Amino acid sequence: MFDKTTAPSGAEVSLAQMLARRESRYTSQQVLLRRFDRPLVQLTLVNPGAVKDTPQSRFVFDTGLGAMQEALVAGGHTVLAYEGAYFVTGAEMLMAVNAQALTVKRTLLALEEHHPLGRLWDVDVIDTTGAVVARRQLDVPPRRCLLCDESAHACARSRAHPLLDLQRAIQDKIHAFRQHTVQ
Repeated sequence: MFDKTTAPSGAEVSLAQMLARRESRYTSQQVLLRRFDRPLVQLTLVNPGAVKDTPQSRFVFDTGLGAMQEALVAGGHTVLAYEGAYFVTGAEMLMAVNAQALTVKRTLLALEEHHPLGRLWDVDVIDTTGAVVARRQLDVPPRRCLLCDESAHACARSRAHPLLDLQRAIQDKIHAFRQHTVQ
C-alpha cells in the first residue's frame, strides 16, 4: 500500500524526525522480511537539504517507482507487497520481491545507472537476512558524486560541496529530464 493522500509539506525536517523515520523504516523492513522471507527493495531519494517533501521530490520519486516497477516486471520478478508513503522526511517505498537478491540488485543497478533520473534515486536491495546488497558484490564501483568524479559517500561525508551546488545539480537533472520527455 502506498499513501499518496498527504499534501507536500515543504517543511524543514529535523535530525530527530529523520532518525525516527529511519527507525520506523527498519521496523517495517523486519516485518516484511518475516512475513515474506524474500528480498526487499527500498526506494528513497538523494535529496540533500532540510526540506524533503516537495512536489518536485514527489515527481522524482514517482518516476523512479514507475521505472522500477517496469524493470522488475520486465526482469520477470513478481512484487509480493508494497509499503510506503510520502512523509515529511521524504517519500519511501518498500517492496517484497519474489526473486534472488543479487538478481534484483543487478536489474535495479542498471536502471539507476542508465535512467536520466537514476542518480537521484537511492535504491537498496535487502536480502532475506536483512543485509543490504552492496554494489561491490557485483564488482560495480561506488556511486559517483553529483558534482565531481569522487565517491558520492566520500564527498557527502566530508561535505566537499556547498549544498546549493548539489541542489542546483539535482534541479538541472530534473529540468533536463522534463525537457526531454516533453519533446
